[in-house]
Amino acid sequence: MAITSHDRTPYEVQRAAALLMGFFDAVGDGCHVLVVAASANGDSLSITVPFHKDGDATDVDTDDALEAMMILTLAAIVGGGAVLRTSFANQTSEVKGWKLVEFYAKPLSASEIFSAYCTDAETGELIAPEWGLEYMDAPRLRV
Repeated sequence: MAITSHDRTPYEVQRAAALLMGFFDAVGDGCHVLVVAASANGDSLSITVPFHKDGDATDVDTDDALEAMMILTLAAIVGGGAVLRTSFANQTSEVKGWKLVEFYAKPLSASEIFSAYCTDAETGELIAPEWGLEYMDAPRLRV
């Protein structure tokens, strides 16, 4: 199956929007980066969506949000994942991740996200952990 853009049903669009909002709501105030990826049969698509959250307000580029919804839809159908990284003023960061399956985001544990970050995708070799990065259990999304 090749990854392509097709007309989507209203349900798929609503679920993708709910997932995107769930990711935005999964973090506190500050600067964040969401990466969403879809992959099937060697093809892959991804988008990096920087956003800032302050209370109930989320500042995100509209075009990035729309493209993220498209890739979330594809990821929910063909397989994929999402990673959310938060950077702090003290030069540290934390990262959480989810596996995307059938329009649901399955939270990854800290050890699962550590393994994903610290394993070379091509060789399977271990990679040293990034300094100042804390691997966190992902919360269940409210969608």
